Amino acid sequence: MKAILVGLGGRGKGWLRDLRENPEVELVAVVEPAPKNKEKAVKELEVPEKIIFDDLADAAKKHKADFIVDVTPPAIHHKVAYTAFEHGLHVLGEKPLSDKYEVARDVVAAGKKAGVKHMITQNYRWAGLPRTTRRLLDQGAIGQVGQLDVSLYVNWADAPGSHYVTQPYMFLTDMGIHHFDMMRYTLGTDCVSARAITWNLPWGWHQGDACQLILFRMANGINATHRGVGCTVGHVPAGHNGEWRYEGPKGTLTWEGFKLFQTHQHKADPKIREEIALDTAGTGGPKQLLGDFLKALKEGKQPECNAEDNLKSMAMVFAALKSAKEDGREVKIGEL
Repeated sequence: MKAILVGLGGRGKGWLRDLRENPEVELVAVVEPAPKNKEKAVKELEVPEKIIFDDLADAAKKHKADFIVDVTPPAIHHKVAYTAFEHGLHVLGEKPLSDKYEVARDVVAAGKKAGVKHMITQNYRWAGLPRTTRRLLDQGAIGQVGQLDVSLYVNWADAPGSHYVTQPYMFLTDMGIHHFDMMRYTLGTDCVSARAITWNLPWGWHQGDACQLILFRMANGINATHRGVGCTVGHVPAGHNGEWRYEGPKGTLTWEGFKLFQTHQHKADPKIREEIALDTAGTGGPKQLLGDFLKALKEGKQPECNAEDNLKSMAMVFAALKSAKEDGREVKIGEL
């Protein structure tokens, strides 16, 4: 299948490598308007200058393609998507769908109208921990989950001057989408409402709040909490995965570091404390996402992380954001 890569910044270079290495893909064009990035692409990445374009529309007219990979800043994702839709191109786009919920909703509608496949790179849900957890919950390993608690302590986005540092609520909006999407995936349900409070610590390097406590109410009655500190200078127990605890009537599933444990402790029953081997399928990363996307195109099916589904994860972000701005008021998803 023929592809156009849009964006050759930091992550774009990784996608360039993955597209080149995939035997099912022929890279026919690259879109990159920044002169410095174009120069590096030619000299360092060996991209032929004749296939580099300033504009996606020009690239699509010049080179027949099947899909694009969008690795541009969130604020212009919708512009790239609309151009792709106009040319009948499928879209594999970096998260998030957009930096605005109403824009993301319009993009999803436009993609459906255009009849193309649109997938968002929610790569966290493909890793061994969430895949194995979803399987165990589906099998009833701990019974019907009643509560999920997630804790995330990281020294996040500490590069001075980046938009992660200078813009408000970036820890919630940029980092949160990964965890909120995994909540929906592992629990197999959607969010009904969010109640959030955010704050900063005195030594924090973010201009926007980098600490949060959020309560999500899920459609099947589960209460899910997310507690985060993005400016810790202490122990980071589980990297960007965070530590997760699923409570059920037959015990718990817990993510401890990068391991998964099943535990059941009650005086009337034998004690269980068992580390669960992670499923080998589901390693995460762009290569696996690209593989799922190509498979969906060949089979004419929706990819797992399609844009319409991803909008439900984005709704959790923007409901929490609205609640935080309104002093913790419970915000229904239907208000967005």
